[in-house]
Amino acid sequence: MAELLGEEELRILASLEKGLTVRSIARTAGLPYSRVLRRLEELSGRFVLRLLPRFGELGLVPTATLSRVDAGPPPFTTLRVRAGGVEEYRVHIGLVPAPYLERFSRDAAGEVTLRGLELAYWSPLSASQRSVDLGDERLLALPEEQKPAGRAPDRVDLALLSYKIGHPFMKLSEAYLRAMGSGGWLPEVSRQALAYHYRRHVKPRLVGLRAYPLDPDEPLQLVYLEGWRAPAAARAASMLLPGFIFALIDRGRALVLAQLDSRQRIELYRVVRGLRVGMPLGELLAEDVETYQLRLWEAEERRSWTYTWTGVRVKKPFFP
Repeated sequence: MAELLGEEELRILASLEKGLTVRSIARTAGLPYSRVLRRLEELSGRFVLRLLPRFGELGLVPTATLSRVDAGPPPFTTLRVRAGGVEEYRVHIGLVPAPYLERFSRDAAGEVTLRGLELAYWSPLSASQRSVDLGDERLLALPEEQKPAGRAPDRVDLALLSYKIGHPFMKLSEAYLRAMGSGGWLPEVSRQALAYHYRRHVKPRLVGLRAYPLDPDEPLQLVYLEGWRAPAAARAASMLLPGFIFALIDRGRALVLAQLDSRQRIELYRVVRGLRVGMPLGELLAEDVETYQLRLWEAEERRSWTYTWTGVRVKKPFFP
């Protein structure tokens, strides 16, 4: 799916990383606004578009657990997968406040827990790039440890983020109205105040936009990588594999989610062998997927996070 992109589509997708609006994407891509808008509408059928915040500045840590125990989804779960390989595993991925990481892992019966010190997404380069230098120092660098913020953002900021993350071009007023209508107390706020909140509090915490291919008719593949070069293997996969979706990268381990054909599987195994990275669980195929949208404002109390279930089942898979 991602391999069948035209030059113009690739230019637009490459411009997403630094853009937050259609106008800024058009300016970076050097294309007319109307054409970019039309192309984005067409691409939305093949790609998921989302905002990427600096989660640490929100006090949140992207986290994944893997377990052979059938535990229910803990608070802050965004994705729960029943995946089968040689053995059956439950995989929980979530956006977890830093004080509750151990509790999240315990509630998910996590035998393996990964923190998202770094997140890797599908790259437009994968449509044309045929090789990666596995000895490159940047590729081999360890993910950086960063201390998450100690305070939660305020409820208005969290309400906007909860909807804008998965709907990056949604109007602020619509995002806030949806939040107000979905439960949990929120103050009445004018459009001018919403614009102020977004400009001063939300936008500075955003990295940019990301896109990843997702075919609802193909199974999701999960690959757990282990070894000090596991981060490098996940990064290389993001640059080489058109079916790569997302990877959560910790020190000495990584979890890759993808939809790979046989040729791309061969390339992934070549990278894993070349970097001498372990795949102790083999390849896991998703047999059942549950996706949750977090109403983050409901877990905020006096600028602190509470360990509260705020998830609502949705159809579109969400990867932090």
